[in-house]
Amino acid sequence: MNPRRSAQPGTDQVVRDGTVPAIDLATGTIDLATAISPATGITSVTIDLGIDLDLVVGDRVVPGIGPAHSHAGPSERRLTRVPPSGRASGLFGLAALAAVLMLPGLARAERPTEGGLWPYDPKDILATHDHPGGGLRVHYSVDGPSVVPLADLDADGVPDYVTLVADTAADVLALYRDVFDLRPPRTEAEHDLGPLGGSDALDIYLVDFAGAADGHFGHDACDPDACAGHLLLENDFAGYAYADLAEAVDTVVSHELFHAVQAAYVVDLPVWFSEGTAVWAERAYRPDSRDFLRLCDAYLADTGRSLFKPPAGPVPAFAYGTALWWDFLIERHGPDLVDALLQIGGAPDLPAALAELLLERSDELRPAWLEFSAWNLATGSRAGARDSYPYAEQLAGVTAEQDASPLADDDRFFSLTARYYRLDHPGGPMWFALAEAAPGLEFALQAVAAGAADGPVEPPQFLWDGADPEPQILADLPAGGYWLAVVNPVLSDMSIQAHLCAAATRDALACVDPLPAPETTGDTTTGDTTTGDADTGDTTTEEPAPLDGDGCGGCRTGSPGLAGLALLLRRRRRNAPKHMS
Repeated sequence: MNPRRSAQPGTDQVVRDGTVPAIDLATGTIDLATAISPATGITSVTIDLGIDLDLVVGDRVVPGIGPAHSHAGPSERRLTRVPPSGRASGLFGLAALAAVLMLPGLARAERPTEGGLWPYDPKDILATHDHPGGGLRVHYSVDGPSVVPLADLDADGVPDYVTLVADTAADVLALYRDVFDLRPPRTEAEHDLGPLGGSDALDIYLVDFAGAADGHFGHDACDPDACAGHLLLENDFAGYAYADLAEAVDTVVSHELFHAVQAAYVVDLPVWFSEGTAVWAERAYRPDSRDFLRLCDAYLADTGRSLFKPPAGPVPAFAYGTALWWDFLIERHGPDLVDALLQIGGAPDLPAALAELLLERSDELRPAWLEFSAWNLATGSRAGARDSYPYAEQLAGVTAEQDASPLADDDRFFSLTARYYRLDHPGGPMWFALAEAAPGLEFALQAVAAGAADGPVEPPQFLWDGADPEPQILADLPAGGYWLAVVNPVLSDMSIQAHLCAAATRDALACVDPLPAPETTGDTTTGDTTTGDADTGDTTTEEPAPLDGDGCGGCRTGSPGLAGLALLLRRRRRNAPKHMS
């Protein structure tokens, strides 16, 4: 059983306990009634403008032959879905079936010279440039709607922009090969495709995306293990936000070529992995990548969302922004981790496979995620007082879940997430409590440097977990701003419910019941204030009343004194906060 097998022309595909019928080579059709069934687990078919046919199996998309990766974002795919009932019924089903029957080119993605999503115009006059090092061919227009910038300062007969694209692609592939020891993109010969594009080289087409995208990697053919394909790149980047052509080419070529490398390892990748690692590749090639920083900000804006569960719908910025995690992890383990990550990319449960990979490298997902979450707080205006990314100050930084004192929040905390809360502390004891135990959650309290309200954060002063819900004083702390991080480093499909609170006094804790009023045990009519036997002269109580800071037994006019805390709370904490030097 191989549920990740690509839909290939002329070949029946085994999915779960059923068989997906072959795409007919002559007509380009598929029997939808047989393909969509409980046996195969296929709930819908997506038709990408006649260029590919994707099968949705469970919560994953098994791509057909055609475009599968792009730097374009939401605008690049238009989908027609068969109703989830599993039947092509009614007018919608007939329309979908008719569309499949008429769709040409299912065998592979049409290239711009053939049609496809971004075709050359008949008015375009086309030329090609082969890189001197071999293995790369750039297709471009010298006149027409997709014409490239024609400046040729070195007078070699090839527009400088075309040369820049070819040279950049060669440098990027050399980086992937020499530094990260990655597999090269699959060739046309490996899939018996013949010399598509007029040669066996990897083809790059410079086309006019009209602002809808800036790059794209399209599949030419796939076997059960990997795919070969071609690249599309914006023909001139006119009107795009890049600083110059060099930045644009560096960014998009490194991104799309990494998709080509991914395809040499596995057919089907979760979007948070495929796009996140492709954005990581942008910085690997160009360390000052602004696109990398911009997309990482999209992740920092939503750190309460599980890393591996981006928002539904078209590819969101969050999926691209997971590059921050991959950059952290690769810096932690070294360049050889990239190949290892790609080798597990096709695992049915990728997060679990990642945890296993870290164990093999004498690391664990939990401490790695805790450090990652701490680094994420020390970004933007909060960078500079503790370890973090070398580019930490260039990031926008996290947003406070709450910015108030006292603090109270009651919510669910999902797997591989972190939430951050800012508190203004007047000085003195800092209290913390949970309404109920929340095992699995980890807490960290970090002070703002120099007692400021906000700004660079220092290393954590206290770390503790959610096993003990009882109210506790973390310490006597100076006045100033503090950040509380609540991290769920547990890999699970279940969230952790927690009602937490923090305040400067025990009475201000909103998530626990207030202390009962002091009880008197004597008879006020007789003046008897003993609880013992009057005949023996025993005038002691069962336990001495706690003392406040002024030595007033049982007083509740202020915070209880530290000397009486043990008796006041009767706490036997299993996991006391650890003071960090």
